[in-house]
Amino acid sequence: MAQKEDVLVFDLDGTLIRNDLTHELLVLCARWKPHLLPIALFKFLISKPEAKRYLAEKLHLHYDAASLPYDPDVIALMEAHKAKGVPVEIVSGSDHILVQKVADHLEVDFFKGSEPGNNLTSTRKAAFLRERHGDSFVYVGNSSADYAVWRAARKGYGVNAPSRSYKLKQDDGRDVEVERLVDRRGRLKPLLKAMRLHQWAKNVLIFIVPGLVLPTLDTTDFIKLVLAFFCFSLLASATYMLNDLFDMPDDRAHHSKHARPLASGALSVPLAGLFMAVVIPSTIALSFLISTAFGITTLVYGIMTCAYSFRLKRLPVLDVFILAGLFMIRVIAGANVVGAPPTGWLLTFIGTFFLSLAIGKRYVEVVRTRDKGSVTGRGYVASDEIPLLAMGTAAGFSSVISLLIYGLLSQSQIFHSETTILLGSAILAAWVLRFWMIAGRGELHDDPVIFAVKDKVSLLSLGLIGLIMGLDITRPVWSSLF
Repeated sequence: MAQKEDVLVFDLDGTLIRNDLTHELLVLCARWKPHLLPIALFKFLISKPEAKRYLAEKLHLHYDAASLPYDPDVIALMEAHKAKGVPVEIVSGSDHILVQKVADHLEVDFFKGSEPGNNLTSTRKAAFLRERHGDSFVYVGNSSADYAVWRAARKGYGVNAPSRSYKLKQDDGRDVEVERLVDRRGRLKPLLKAMRLHQWAKNVLIFIVPGLVLPTLDTTDFIKLVLAFFCFSLLASATYMLNDLFDMPDDRAHHSKHARPLASGALSVPLAGLFMAVVIPSTIALSFLISTAFGITTLVYGIMTCAYSFRLKRLPVLDVFILAGLFMIRVIAGANVVGAPPTGWLLTFIGTFFLSLAIGKRYVEVVRTRDKGSVTGRGYVASDEIPLLAMGTAAGFSSVISLLIYGLLSQSQIFHSETTILLGSAILAAWVLRFWMIAGRGELHDDPVIFAVKDKVSLLSLGLIGLIMGLDITRPVWSSLF
């Protein structure tokens, strides 16, 4: 009898795991079976349990209970009670098929989930547990939907629960004993992390063409360029979030990406969805207000990144060309803001340089997954290591040649000295050599852009190239002052 009083019952969504299984299934549906998404959403309007069962039946093969973002504090509580011989149960509003997979993984004594016609939440869950245990159970929950269950239990634990959870009263005025197990998690910090603000550095490419025609720009152009930068950066953040949504299962198997806000459950799927729903249409609308040409470029960028997230990133070779193309679009976008079209050789330089970095990204992934045989969620296998090294190095030195040709052809219009072009190309060649040497040693960061931003030699190289070329381009301005 004493053992029955100690039964520990866990909620699943937001408690044992940091997110909601239904939200996960909707994302999996959009990723693997998008044609079923309208049907699933329509079913939610009619009956939540029916919709949950529909998603569970259609997507259970894509659902891995072992990789879910379990809360370590909650798991520790479960394991401690198991060690003492206390019965442990999972009773959840998620579909029974999915709950069973989690229960099998965690090896609990009993489990129960929602069935068609019975959404096992709130008062229904409380009634079920009362009938099963009386008041001789302890319940671990996370939301206002658990208030009725906590009132029915002998004791409760709150996980990221509202403050009111710890002030509940019974009908007769007695306090409901709910102990705080996991503090309330903030939303802003994981949202900002998911936005990848450090990646905004990529959008400095918008200023390349305007920088080359700097003497011809006026105040209006500068204002438009600043707006364009923030517009493009916010859109990029939203598309990164979309990419992370579809990559959640793959990221959880990655040695570092498992800590991303969506993969780890620190950021909820609904909040990410709200951010994307607001930011994507808003930034595209703003881009058309800046200029029609810039708006079209921004729209193309958005479509390409969505296509990349949905499918193209899983197609080897094409994926790295898409990534390089997205960098070229940034340059074209900046040119469209000020109405100064970039030359073909400038775009060739940008394209080949970032193609080299994109290949470097895949090369590092292949090197780090040699034992697995393939890169999770991508189309590369271990035997691609040498071809990727060759292609990446070739693309890198193609960018050096392209920069040299661009500089020599543009000498009369933009640059005033061949020495500037030769020095800039030499520094770039040295950087490319060093980049691929570090990549070959397996010491490169997962994201080459982060490597370039944080690496002191890379920053020095970029600074020298910018200083040398900047002084040359603005020679008429500063030479007139002396």
